[in-house]
Amino acid sequence: MRKWKIGLYSHPDAIVEAPDYVKRLADAGVDLFIVRTGYGSSYNDSLEKAVQIIRALRVQICLLAGAFWGGKVIPLEHPPDKSNEIKWPMDMPGSVADAKIVSHIQRICERYTPESVCLTHARFRHPALIDDIFNECCQDLEYLARMEAAGVAGADVSSGRADFEHALEVSDEKTLLKISEKGLIHFLGELSQNDIFERFFSYRCRAVTDSLRQFSKAAKAFEGVTFGINAYSPTGAMVCGQNYNDYDDICDYLHPLLGYMEWHRFEPIAAWGRYLCLHVRLDETTAIEIAKRLFFLGDTVCPNRFAELDTCGEGGDQSVLSIVHAELKLCEEYAAKPYQIMPIIRGKSWSRSVIDRLIDAIGQSPFNAFVFQGPDYLLPIPRSIKWDW
Repeated sequence: MRKWKIGLYSHPDAIVEAPDYVKRLADAGVDLFIVRTGYGSSYNDSLEKAVQIIRALRVQICLLAGAFWGGKVIPLEHPPDKSNEIKWPMDMPGSVADAKIVSHIQRICERYTPESVCLTHARFRHPALIDDIFNECCQDLEYLARMEAAGVAGADVSSGRADFEHALEVSDEKTLLKISEKGLIHFLGELSQNDIFERFFSYRCRAVTDSLRQFSKAAKAFEGVTFGINAYSPTGAMVCGQNYNDYDDICDYLHPLLGYMEWHRFEPIAAWGRYLCLHVRLDETTAIEIAKRLFFLGDTVCPNRFAELDTCGEGGDQSVLSIVHAELKLCEEYAAKPYQIMPIIRGKSWSRSVIDRLIDAIGQSPFNAFVFQGPDYLLPIPRSIKWDW
């Protein structure tokens, strides 16, 4: 039987509330607990006790630290573009936030001596936030000045958007279906006939990579500590500022997030499908098909009505299976990298048969490890415990 390395995302409060359950999880095969530590501060007593509980089990501890966004929530009753990620304000990579993140990494490594540090949200917000894609959400004047000094002026991005939208209005369905096959960045550039988008997304990736290099150095200054990130799936990583090819000398592992069908897959597809319909006369089925292709998901099963995309949650079994299989194939393109790939799959919200089949698929891949979000697949959660993720 193949020996897996199985990780599990965890909250310190849940670990402290249910140490016997945590021990049973370790007995069930979890040998890496990835424990939240917050954004710029730790959970103090709760985290201290959680670390002690895990240490006693003789399994590995990875401490999860927040990066550029995801802390304080903006109180919006209903995000205008249906993007869940608009709820969080974002600090730009390269801003004063970098020093705070470095300080947090140093503090948790010194105090808790983990085997590893993992960053979450070390990226720009996801592609459902379309104005963010066109750089219209950034209020950081220093970041905008650095971007302009690098030859990527905000005005040029706005001009490129105007060129793109004009080209959309005079394009036909057949052309859009063909151009969309190479992904969103190519789609924007090809239609606008403007290289600003390639330069813009490349700059965003460099900005994130430069910050990650600092964070990695801070973690690895502590003996034996490894460093990595949970990453957006390859379907949209470059759009979010994460270039897997940049991390050879920065990360020891990547956790590509293959869960979150609702937020990371269906929201961007719905948002871009609707956006296309604003500028081109398309039926919604065709608009959704084009949007799927923008994220390299053209051959997958997906709801073909906006109302279904908005309400299907994590989707049906066939959607989950086809999309995660496609994403695993994309991840395999990085299998020869010096860092370890540990795909993240849901341990809850999906049916047991789906999870069984996805574990089998990972077993046929080059990867020898994966991470669960949610422990339900391994052991039913006691009703008294709220296991975040």
